Amino acid sequence: MPIRRTKIWLVGLSVLCLVALSPGFVMGEVKNVILMVGDGAGYNHWIAGSMYQGRWDAERGQSTQVYDGDGWIEVGCSTHPLNLSRTPQKTGEQDPQLIYDPVQAWDRETGYDWLNRTFTDSAAAGTALATGVKTYNNAINWSDLDRPILPTIAHVAAESGRSAGVVASVQWSHATPAALGGARAARRNDYETIANQMIQDGILDVIMGAGHPYFDNDGQPVTEEPSYRFVGGKETWEAIEAARATPDGTYHGLRPISTNAEFQSLLSGQTPRRVLGTAQVATTLQYSRQGRTDDEEPYQTPRLTNVPTLAQMTNGALNVLGQNPRGLWLMVEGGAIDWAGHDNQGARMIEEQIEFVEAIEAAVQWVEANSNWDETLLILTADHETGLVWGPDSDEEEHRFQPIQDQGPGQMPRFRFLSTEHTNSLVPVFAKGQGAAWLVELAVHTDPVYGPYLDNTDIFHIMAKALGRPKN
Repeated sequence: MPIRRTKIWLVGLSVLCLVALSPGFVMGEVKNVILMVGDGAGYNHWIAGSMYQGRWDAERGQSTQVYDGDGWIEVGCSTHPLNLSRTPQKTGEQDPQLIYDPVQAWDRETGYDWLNRTFTDSAAAGTALATGVKTYNNAINWSDLDRPILPTIAHVAAESGRSAGVVASVQWSHATPAALGGARAARRNDYETIANQMIQDGILDVIMGAGHPYFDNDGQPVTEEPSYRFVGGKETWEAIEAARATPDGTYHGLRPISTNAEFQSLLSGQTPRRVLGTAQVATTLQYSRQGRTDDEEPYQTPRLTNVPTLAQMTNGALNVLGQNPRGLWLMVEGGAIDWAGHDNQGARMIEEQIEFVEAIEAAVQWVEANSNWDETLLILTADHETGLVWGPDSDEEEHRFQPIQDQGPGQMPRFRFLSTEHTNSLVPVFAKGQGAAWLVELAVHTDPVYGPYLDNTDIFHIMAKALGRPKN
């Protein structure tokens, strides 16, 4: 049986609920709401990264990361979609066979197969986080009834007068930033439409990620015809570049930036009020660079130096959005953890998970330097698990769900991938700040290994409540 999380589940539960409902807190009085999503990062991805960093307490079976400290709450989260269709079925009915079931999930004979057959994609999971509504795989804030789902959490934030933004380590029009950024599309791969919506809707004050048409995955100028797919098409991109070439130029009110120096300029001093940042790399900040061999060790291949880190993007975005006295809402995605899971690239998975944790640390530092936990809510989670990561012998019948094995700081933990796809496994949720105790209130289900868990749709309702929108 896998490692059981040793955080106490129920001690203090009544106290936490009283905190959530205390008379000193009024719905909508959370000034800042930050959601950070490790795309594809199941429990064992978080554990593996912590082991490599030397932040794993083997005796307690728990990491010693910033999100394990005082004031943090942890529960599990289910991620299943409405159905497995790629198109609207026009019923709106939940397929009951997909709902997370601990009995099926932990069955030693059939659990792997069930988890591998019933999974969500990032579009449907992103939609659940963004709207509180389940939908079919492939949909970006688009319902099974074949119509847009509104409002999204980005709309809620903008309507409340707060600034809103999305940051990703992958293309900024990819599924998770697209969904959390308020786009609407029946097909997640309609990138040009999605990118133009994100820019032109006027609800986002920060958009940052990869996807630059003029650079390859190693941050070098392309030698072939550029692809404008992820940035709204050629006409849109040329207009963005024209605005960037003009001092203080904007495109739909957003100041375009792309060089590393331009990203670094956001870390201190005066910043533009609104920013569109496209790092000078094709698909991911670091994951897709050369290397990625089966025997590669983490950081063996030199990292690109012409792009910002996800932590720097996070800091820059918070500095831009933090200019609004009414507050902010921000989503930060460690998007390439998922890419590493799909490719079964263990070393790059470790790198991407650590990159995400460093972004978490940057967000915590920003809160403590520029705000406080009485007016800010920080939520960390994943949209789903990718790769079905378990111990090194977990493919053998007698070792099903074997824990991954710590080899010490700077050493690859011993684990294996049992899938190249997403799975229906539970993922963790961590939260700190005003309203964090709502997670406990909504975690009404119980898993025999991970304890209380809520559903990904609940995270939307927690954020919306914090921003002042009552649940319908």
